[in-house]
Amino acid sequence: MDNENDNSIYYQSVQKNVSLTVAYLIGTKMELLVNYNPGYTELFEKLEKDRSALTIRTLCNVRTNLMLNFSNTERSIVFDLVNLDRQEIYKEDIKTLQRLDISIVKANYRVTRYIADLNILIAQRISEVKDLFPEWVKWDYIKNLFVIPKGNSDDVIKVETNKFSHNRNSYPFTRYIHWNPQELGNILLNDERFLKILYKQNSDEFYDISKVKDASESVKTNIYDFIRKNESTVIVVDCENSDAYKLASVLTQLDRDEISHIKKIMLYDDVHTTRAWSFLQKITAIPVEYILVDRIKDNKSLVDMKICAGVSASFYRDGISSFILCSSDSDFWGLISSLPLANFIVMIEYSKCGPDIKNALIENGTYYCSIDDFCTGNIKTFKSAILHNELESRMKSLLEVDTRKLTDDIFTTLRMDISEAEKQHFYKKYIQGMTLSIDKDGIMRIKIPD
Repeated sequence: MDNENDNSIYYQSVQKNVSLTVAYLIGTKMELLVNYNPGYTELFEKLEKDRSALTIRTLCNVRTNLMLNFSNTERSIVFDLVNLDRQEIYKEDIKTLQRLDISIVKANYRVTRYIADLNILIAQRISEVKDLFPEWVKWDYIKNLFVIPKGNSDDVIKVETNKFSHNRNSYPFTRYIHWNPQELGNILLNDERFLKILYKQNSDEFYDISKVKDASESVKTNIYDFIRKNESTVIVVDCENSDAYKLASVLTQLDRDEISHIKKIMLYDDVHTTRAWSFLQKITAIPVEYILVDRIKDNKSLVDMKICAGVSASFYRDGISSFILCSSDSDFWGLISSLPLANFIVMIEYSKCGPDIKNALIENGTYYCSIDDFCTGNIKTFKSAILHNELESRMKSLLEVDTRKLTDDIFTTLRMDISEAEKQHFYKKYIQGMTLSIDKDGIMRIKIPD
């Protein structure tokens, strides 16, 4: 296995999930999408099964074809009395819309009115496909590609149709989108290219490249080969010197079948690191052994020692032959060099790892790669679990109240002579009726009914 150069040109590949989703929705031919993107079969199958995605795709396809064939379609309707459902170019899309319970064909209708109706339908339904895009992409920018402001106006429709007709090569796959056309080649080539152009069109800048770039196939192949060639492999993580979210990205982006042969993930954690490590099991089927290492002195971590002891025990006692070590700490060179019969891959972070340890690994023939290279855009489940747990724990400490005791205490304090029926009425109306409200400054308060 050859070590990768530290230059991103060599060790990363660009994702296409966002750009291909847009390409599908605007009506790009499926054979084009499938033939040129063989690694995205699962995405296309998901989109084809999504009723809302198919709806937007079909509506957009009809709109584009009306714009491209405006004069011929108008002539067929007005002079030949052949409506859309009997014109070859629209037949299949009309049938698809009918299966989706959408009827657009009307008598005595002009092309501009058809486009106006389609604009309205697309504007009404576009939010139904919002969940097809990751949360970190600005939805309004995506939405603007589909929705034409004042799209039921004949003047606006004519301007957009003429703009499209005169600049066809500036539109992706010759399908209409609402944008300021520029000769930029295929803007849907990949997510990085598409999002940079999209954000710029909205006077903004897309800068989080880690969301759209993933480790190259050669990096992944080296990892898969390592797992296959060794009888037993475990992942050992130095939680003090690794990033939980980046490791989650690694586990998400690697092929599940390939890494299913890993026996377990051993997390050596310190009390002062993030609680995110304990949620790693949420995104992988690999068994996770979480080892929280206590400190004897507050200023002295024992994680390094525990890892060295744990790896040695796994090798000599448990027969584990290979280790994927996640750490940027140069101290672990002592561990690697002390177990010459064990096999290691080291996963580092560039900002935490100096040239000396890299050179030592290369000279020893130990493959290393960086967890920085893996795409961070697909760990929604991991982040959601962590955020939900953190919010729940904080709210519990703020709002966990015995409301029955609260009610009794109120009446006792006020020394109020009251019947049980009146007390129950108070409880149902005021206690059970309480709600939380958050003002414009983000301050949360309990609101009691009047």
